[in-house]
Amino acid sequence: MLINLSGPHILRLILSWSIFYYVLNLTYHTRFPDKIRLQKYTLLVFISVILHLFLAGFALPIIFVIIYWQLHSKENNYYLINLIILNLLVKLLAVLIPTPLIMLLFPTGFDNYACSLTVGLLEFILSIAFVYFYNYFNLTAFFISRHNAIIGILIGYLYIALYMALILLQHFQTYTTLITGILIFVLIQLNFIVFIFIKAHRKRQEIYQDQFSKEQVHNLKLYTDQLESDQLKLRHFKHDYKNLLFSLKTVVQEKNPQAINQALDNLENYSDDYLNNLSMDLYQDLNNVKNPYLKSLFISKLRTINQADVTVHFTCAQKLSEVPINILDLIKLLNQAIDNAITDTQTQTHGEIQLSIIQEDQQLAFLINNTLSNLPTTKMEKDYLELLPIKELKKQYSNLFIQHSKNAKWFRFHITLIKGAR
Repeated sequence: MLINLSGPHILRLILSWSIFYYVLNLTYHTRFPDKIRLQKYTLLVFISVILHLFLAGFALPIIFVIIYWQLHSKENNYYLINLIILNLLVKLLAVLIPTPLIMLLFPTGFDNYACSLTVGLLEFILSIAFVYFYNYFNLTAFFISRHNAIIGILIGYLYIALYMALILLQHFQTYTTLITGILIFVLIQLNFIVFIFIKAHRKRQEIYQDQFSKEQVHNLKLYTDQLESDQLKLRHFKHDYKNLLFSLKTVVQEKNPQAINQALDNLENYSDDYLNNLSMDLYQDLNNVKNPYLKSLFISKLRTINQADVTVHFTCAQKLSEVPINILDLIKLLNQAIDNAITDTQTQTHGEIQLSIIQEDQQLAFLINNTLSNLPTTKMEKDYLELLPIKELKKQYSNLFIQHSKNAKWFRFHITLIKGAR
């Protein structure tokens, strides 16, 4: 294998791999501190350039493994796997697409510094265009939610097909027309797959949105029906209360202490029965929740908790309309967290759940507290927490903070959002 150690070639490799890791840093959200991340990516650039310099295309599988080893967490990180392959594909396309222009600008040869700088500039422009596309379609949420390697296999197939076509084009110039035709066919495949992918992604979003809208309408109808029922009860109570007061007045005029006490007891019992069957305490602060998605969620959960004979307290002292992250992501997190609290309390004799929304300065907090059973185990709470997409959301939103703690009686799950940051 002929090793090219010329200055322009080394410069081209340094620029190419620096751009690659810069784009990977923009698209892959990791929890590493900035200093550690800079050290890791600098080391990866150096290793990639050395390996590519001596092994050329054969270095790519080794580089892939090294990147994964440097950046992965303990579990299988399909999010990272898919993004490494995607960025390798973007790197290849960023070199491949401007090739005709490079051949036109430098007809006498490519082994010069001007050519290397031009290639680097074009690769950077195309890579930044990819980052814009990636963020515009919010692909971070899509790749984080993938828990298998199917997407990576699909992208890897496209990469191998394009790379093989490029190698054939370089080594078998006699069949340039045939290989070019194959390359064009592969590019058409790529465009078709991207189109299908975008359509399928939008379709899934529309289906989920429709389902959520139907559930929202259903929950708001339940809320309205409950208010109408309370209004009817209030009318009956008003009529009956006047009769009871008239009876009490009559008894007082008779000056019979025993009869007066009996009449007061009847009035108190009737009032308690009525007030305990109203939804006023249950939905007392719900009017401050102006966001329809959140209101729908809390209507549904408060009703479910109440039907499970679990004591529930809901507070929201200030009006809430907007949240600083995607509302659907927040709804999914709150929905599962409240379900965990319901599951843990519905088997308790005196189970209790506290739901609170607190706004202070630039912070918005959702507090979900539930009583613990007397069983000496933490397995249940741990298993329930594993159902929550905590790690994925923390990677996606830098302004999201999640804390959980427990003592002998309470399990506390707190979600804090910083406004004005994302």
